[in-house]
Amino acid sequence: MKQYKDTMDELRFTPEQKAHMVDRLMESAQASPRRPHSFRRVAVVGVAAALVLSVGVAGATGVLEEVGERFSSLFGPATQTEVIDQIGYPIGASVSADGITITADAIVGDTHSYAIVYSISREDGQPLVTQATLDGSEEYEGRLPLSFEEYDLRPTGPLDSLSSGGGGGFSHFYNADPTDNAIQFVAFWTSDTPIRSGKVSTTFRGLYDTTDSYANKTLLAEGPWTLDFTMDFEDSSIALPAGQAIQVSGMDATLDSITLSPLSIMVEYTVHQEIPEAERETGQTDKANDPYAPFRDLPVTLTYTDGSTLEIKSANTSVGSGNGKAKCTMGLIFDTIRPLDEVTSVTVGDVVIPVSQ
Repeated sequence: MKQYKDTMDELRFTPEQKAHMVDRLMESAQASPRRPHSFRRVAVVGVAAALVLSVGVAGATGVLEEVGERFSSLFGPATQTEVIDQIGYPIGASVSADGITITADAIVGDTHSYAIVYSISREDGQPLVTQATLDGSEEYEGRLPLSFEEYDLRPTGPLDSLSSGGGGGFSHFYNADPTDNAIQFVAFWTSDTPIRSGKVSTTFRGLYDTTDSYANKTLLAEGPWTLDFTMDFEDSSIALPAGQAIQVSGMDATLDSITLSPLSIMVEYTVHQEIPEAERETGQTDKANDPYAPFRDLPVTLTYTDGSTLEIKSANTSVGSGNGKAKCTMGLIFDTIRPLDEVTSVTVGDVVIPVSQ
């Protein structure tokens, strides 16, 4: 945990963001296995705020279908092929070390979020992990009991960071195709400011099997593995009408912006009241006394054309206080990719905002 806190101190987060992330990580460490929706929100906090994406352009129909298959394993069988064709791109960068090959397969992204899928396999063609490890994924609804000691993704071009703000991430391992010898690692990231494209270098170190327990993990390969590539992706985000007056925990607030895509949603709002200085200095001590909690308590719900709804929970949030106001953001990557023409409206607090295509 000390190493985790030291890493967090190196990131470009506000004190409130760091405290909130640590709190959520501690909760997940103590909790029993949950549905993927909850796990993905708290599983892993990204180790670098200066993240960058990467994509190689390929036009072959078969390649795009393979990208769709990769993300169908993540976002469910209902994933729309045409949506993946729009926002999913192949990458294809690969590196081998210590008998292991890691390939950056594909990416989906939008204004504020992305997901990158990597494949990991042995060079000799043998299975990477035992059948017992593969069977262990059933206990965690498809997530494999594996971990990297380090996963670091950062810019190598003229930009010193992928975005000018902070953010949060999560990741896990899974087996996209039981008939081959590869397993997959997916990394998600959401930024509270727009993501900028550019060159990236990503490094992996220490691949471990944690089937028995994390404390008794088994080293599979030390590495390191470093991949370099350039990123760009199709951003299908739309901006919804904003500027409405809303209420946040009984406080007056203004809805600044809503950015919606098939992949994610980002809500930005200003509460016309700041966190008292004394409470900010004290910081978050426990869940009941979190001074930032009332500023994050904003109900957001998506309504779809089939009548179903999605309530935004366990989102990445940030709160910055000063000058008598609190600037807040709430971002979430969806568990299922759905085209925007299936979204009827977004409700923020008691304000219903139609989504017109």
